[in-house]
Amino acid sequence: MSKGSLFYPAELIEKAKRNAENHAWAKRARDRIVETAQPWMAFSDDELWDLMFGSTIRRSWMVWSNGHCPACSEGVPMYNWRIQALRLPWKLRCPHCKEVFPKNDFHAFYRSGLDEHGVFQHHLADRSLLFNTEHPNPADPLHRFGVDDGEGYRDGENTWWFVGTYLVYGQWKQVVHGGISALGAAYAATGEPVFAHKAGVLLDRVADLYTTFNFKDQAMMYEGPAHAGYVSTWHDACEEARVLTQAYDQVRDALGEDEALADFLCAKAARYGIEASKASPADVTRNIEEGIFQDTVVNHDRIRSNYPRKEIALITIHSVLDWEGNREKVYGLIAEMMERATAVDGVTGEKGLAGYCSGVIQSLAQFLARFSRVDPGFLGDMLARHPKLRQTYRFHIDTWCLQQYYPQAGDTGSYATKVDNYVGVAFSDDPGLEPSMYAFLWHLYRETGDAAYVQALYQANGSTVDGLPHDLFSDDPEAFQGEVQAVIDNHGTEIEQASANKTEWRLAVLRSGRGDGRRAAWLDYDSGGPHGHADGMNLGLFAMGLDLMPDFGYPPVHFGGWSGPKFHWYVSTAGHNTVVVDGKDQERPSDGESTLWADGERFRAIRANGSVLYGIPRYERTVAMVDTSDESSYLLDVFRVAGGRDHAKFMHSHFGTISTRGLSLAPAVDFGYETQMRDFMSDGQPAPGWHVDWKVEDRFGYLEEGRDIHLKYTDLTDGAEASTAEAWVALRGFGGNETGWIPRVMVRRQSDTAPLASTFVGVIEPFEGESTLSGVRRLSLMDEDGGVPSDSDVAVEIELADGRRDVILAKDVEDTGRKDGWMLQKDRDIRTDAELCLVREGRDGEVVSVAICKGSTVHAGDTTLEMKLETDFVEVRFDSGARAIVAGNGILA
Repeated sequence: MSKGSLFYPAELIEKAKRNAENHAWAKRARDRIVETAQPWMAFSDDELWDLMFGSTIRRSWMVWSNGHCPACSEGVPMYNWRIQALRLPWKLRCPHCKEVFPKNDFHAFYRSGLDEHGVFQHHLADRSLLFNTEHPNPADPLHRFGVDDGEGYRDGENTWWFVGTYLVYGQWKQVVHGGISALGAAYAATGEPVFAHKAGVLLDRVADLYTTFNFKDQAMMYEGPAHAGYVSTWHDACEEARVLTQAYDQVRDALGEDEALADFLCAKAARYGIEASKASPADVTRNIEEGIFQDTVVNHDRIRSNYPRKEIALITIHSVLDWEGNREKVYGLIAEMMERATAVDGVTGEKGLAGYCSGVIQSLAQFLARFSRVDPGFLGDMLARHPKLRQTYRFHIDTWCLQQYYPQAGDTGSYATKVDNYVGVAFSDDPGLEPSMYAFLWHLYRETGDAAYVQALYQANGSTVDGLPHDLFSDDPEAFQGEVQAVIDNHGTEIEQASANKTEWRLAVLRSGRGDGRRAAWLDYDSGGPHGHADGMNLGLFAMGLDLMPDFGYPPVHFGGWSGPKFHWYVSTAGHNTVVVDGKDQERPSDGESTLWADGERFRAIRANGSVLYGIPRYERTVAMVDTSDESSYLLDVFRVAGGRDHAKFMHSHFGTISTRGLSLAPAVDFGYETQMRDFMSDGQPAPGWHVDWKVEDRFGYLEEGRDIHLKYTDLTDGAEASTAEAWVALRGFGGNETGWIPRVMVRRQSDTAPLASTFVGVIEPFEGESTLSGVRRLSLMDEDGGVPSDSDVAVEIELADGRRDVILAKDVEDTGRKDGWMLQKDRDIRTDAELCLVREGRDGEVVSVAICKGSTVHAGDTTLEMKLETDFVEVRFDSGARAIVAGNGILA
């Protein structure tokens, strides 16, 4: 058995005490820890022992997932019932009318049903107590209103699981589990034995009953069967087990000397027929370790969770139970965990970018910081042993857009909402005895030299060093603040971010601009995965401080559960800015691959192949971001599809209204396939170059008033039907039942026979006030033999409002007959062997810049650019006849 606390050793606690003596902020933090524990100090030992309940009452994860209040009928979905178990025990409060439920005195009913072991049994309870205490007269029509006997309050077909939900969130999480955590922390912060003693009463009683809990067999989830767990469902049970372990680590040595505790518990065991011996302090600690922690190790499936949270919990248990004896085993488990936890571009591969994906590495950060207390060299050693760990906490810096948003890939966020802070760690200004994530990011900076970690912690702290590092165990807070300020003075507050292609996670971000002029386009080129959606080739765009092509976000499971049509709509392919084939969802999981990448000065591009997403010959998207100024860009979007008979490309933007040009719209049949869209208006033969203009409504007030933000989509697809429609969205995620309808566009090609081949071509431009583009048209192409290539080879001319002109050529590389050949555009006299190229002319018609992807040569009028060898990407600027490579690689011929 370990001696002393593993994660809260005496020297660490002494440092916290010194800080509390010398710094007002540290004294306040210490006092908050002690104050948090005070409610449990008011309980006698007998009252504390009585707080833990048995597993005989059905628990529920929510009162009613899409329900309402039985008193006021206002919607109260998911987790919105208010529970303050220490102030208002055994009650839940409606957030609207403030009525409390259940209306009966359930605690009295509960007490009446306790058996000889102190566990509630329904058949023993006094059912005469089951009445509304506000209406005690049996003749009163409200006498039974709101009454819950532990099996829910029922009114017709409706059931409200008041008691079952209270048991989880009130009695367990707040009162019992919360008490153990608070008392353990108070003991660690003060060394006062009374805190450990009271924690011991709760821990031992939990240990008596913990092995009987199995959420899967004893609870409800979304009004249906539950999954694995202990008192809580699996993911919460996992974190609860880890927290209990850490609390036990804080108090164990005090419990080992607490004879009074053993005497009290021994008497309880005798009275209630508890078999486990409590005759000595050693018996008490043995009961706690066997009843809670060893049972968790044996039944670890009950704490299965998002990787690597279960592994962190089990490593923590093994370490606390016997650090010296288990050290070799623990380091073996850590090595195995680190490899898998960093396997996919430094993260686990779980989707939900700013949700589940970030949540698991937040847990990993806490783990790394916690073990750095055991071994100060731990983080450096992990970085050396597991090189991909260097990518882990860069991942959410590289994918953070405008330092305001994350691509909503998978189960994360809600429609068009911001994420202002870096999410690779979970910041807290008052972490108590837990590691400070501000200090952790500083530690990462010291190990890697990457100033982005300092910029992230600085922004999360309100762009100030005041209060840093919010760490009771800091050696010298003032010195820490000075060092952070020096980095900010040297590097500034804006994180330097290049475009990023996470080829294993399969997410690309194209970036341009600085400050308020920053913009970013992103492409998610896989489908499915843990917490993933059928969202392959989903395209997004952030610009002008807004999410202008939002993903819908986390599925609204409170509208009909995990199998309802609203849930399916959010995860479906049709619910994303991508192409749907034959009305079906993409295969899940299935992985695309990037086949072209460019990150230049004025030109950036990604091409991704996702034919496996539908199991068809062709499913490929090319997106090029082209700057028109330091503040503005447009996107060229080429989507090639071959296979099936029906190809429908969908696009939506922010809240707002749309206007169209080049369309004669008439009412049409809906898309169908159980998608949540309505009011289709279609034109079967739209004019070439038709467009839709979204006038954006800044519903969340992210911008200053008066901004005139637009997103314009110009379509250049041959032989396609154009439609507008409205799409259903939930506006607040789990926060309420507010919904809305947003404008949407569909471009559709159909054929009676398969395989249909389509090339969708569009130009997307965000702008404020007036467009920076004056004309967009598709040009014809010829091959090197003078023949006309297929529709899948694309040339687009874009006239800028200031008189400049862009021509972009995108070759169909799957046409093997011309793969190594040339494309010729006669109107602009451009000839190239590149798979993708941009030629920009100035106002005088002279070529001012050229970008080449996977090629070597471009001839444009009198201008020729030749590279000695084919290059993946190069961008060249022309100035008075001189040529200069400004991005990419290669040698000029």
